[in-house]
Amino acid sequence: MTESVSAFDPPTYDAVYASFRGDVPHVVEVMKQAGGKVLEVCCGNGRLLIPALEAGVEVDGLDLHEPMLDDLRRKLVGRPLSSHLFHADMRDFTVPDRYALILIAFNSFYHNLTQQDQLATLRRCRRHLAEGGRLAIVAFHPSAPIMIKFGAGEPVLTETARDDGILRVYDHAAQDRVEQISTITRRIEYLDRAGTITRAENASFQIRYVFKPEMELLLRVAGFTRWETRPLFTDYRDAASGVRGRPAAEGDHLLYTAWNEAP
Repeated sequence: MTESVSAFDPPTYDAVYASFRGDVPHVVEVMKQAGGKVLEVCCGNGRLLIPALEAGVEVDGLDLHEPMLDDLRRKLVGRPLSSHLFHADMRDFTVPDRYALILIAFNSFYHNLTQQDQLATLRRCRRHLAEGGRLAIVAFHPSAPIMIKFGAGEPVLTETARDDGILRVYDHAAQDRVEQISTITRRIEYLDRAGTITRAENASFQIRYVFKPEMELLLRVAGFTRWETRPLFTDYRDAASGVRGRPAAEGDHLLYTAWNEAP
């Protein structure tokens, strides 16, 4: 029997993303370079926040899904680590601090399904930045070949070895290219060592993808006056070093950085 679950059920989320580790050192390095306190918006149950704390970053977390935050609290106690965690919507939150860096990673910004929601999130983040602070957004840039692949069938997103067998995840993405919304239908299979499916789960969610010029326009409308866009996975160094990575390309995970500068 196949069970319907939330894509943000903590055990399901951990199982699906157990092998997604490539962005962690890059994103943690961005947080380490903040020069002050960090807020991770859409922190979930700590996929990035916990490694950042372990690296010595002072980071708070904010998320809409209370079960994910409860799971993160449990994980922090078990380490032991500590962080201020806030249960709130990224479009409308108020927390007491102002931050050197606010981070929205791992495509989480794409859960804003309208431009109104996108701008509300950007403005709320800007309001919580210290003067000179930075907003950093990591998001996959749309790729026509990848969108066609996931829209035409149900390809394997990931396959992970487990102590008791294999976890296999299939994704189908129905595309509304006019509204730029992908409806993701996810099938998760747990197989024993003999290859027999012992449990199956279905989950679904929507995202609204954003193209690079559109994101930069959203930042401008939200009140930012300076920003930079680069691929996350490059040997890029900051402008002071004189080293530049390659330009952004279709299919990249992009790091958008915007500065909260005084008027």
